[in-house]
Amino acid sequence: MGDKITLNVEKREATGKQAAKLRREGLVPAVVYGSKFDPTNVQLAQQEARTLVARAGRHTPVELTIGSKKTMALIKSVDYVPARSDITHLSFQAVRADEVVTTDVPLILAGAEESPAAKAGLIILPTIEDIEIRAKTADLPEKLELDASGLTEHGDKLTLADVVLPRGVEMTEDDLDIVVASVYEPAALEAKNAAADAAADEARAEGDTAAENVPSEQGDVATDAK
Repeated sequence: MGDKITLNVEKREATGKQAAKLRREGLVPAVVYGSKFDPTNVQLAQQEARTLVARAGRHTPVELTIGSKKTMALIKSVDYVPARSDITHLSFQAVRADEVVTTDVPLILAGAEESPAAKAGLIILPTIEDIEIRAKTADLPEKLELDASGLTEHGDKLTLADVVLPRGVEMTEDDLDIVVASVYEPAALEAKNAAADAAADEARAEGDTAAENVPSEQGDVATDAK
């Protein structure tokens, strides 16, 4: 874990339709809950909410101060205005430092640009951005790094088995053969993408055809009337 993230939030009285007024005033309604924590409605400034989500994500504990009370919490859900970056609601799960939690953490490819594959003009394509892990709150890493510096040629792959986990952290996925990054020649990757696009277009066309062949209610009525 990196530097501790702290945040002061205010208790919130406005609920339901009254929360819309808070949003117009630049505030974000939120709730803090937990197995041994009484649900508490709180609020914070829009810019504070954006900064917090960008920094903590859903994997880094935040020390919340609510009045005179401090509690550790994880961001569990974030609601946005469609097509905008404004946050409309946050949910926090209160946790203890020794509590085992399950959450997603980012998976970062380290050393990819210095690999023989990259220097040869090949493309290293990650297929997984996050990994679900289980650990005590105090042991949650901000990210997991996967060493890609040894990738050499087309067809080379990295799997979940190549991910080195910190002490006290375990993956929830049992299949360690899942590929998390692959090396492609540019032409091969272009062909792969073209094939995927063609398959998607064919599936859409089949769906449109099936929809056209479904009798309408009016057609059914007309047939019955004959």
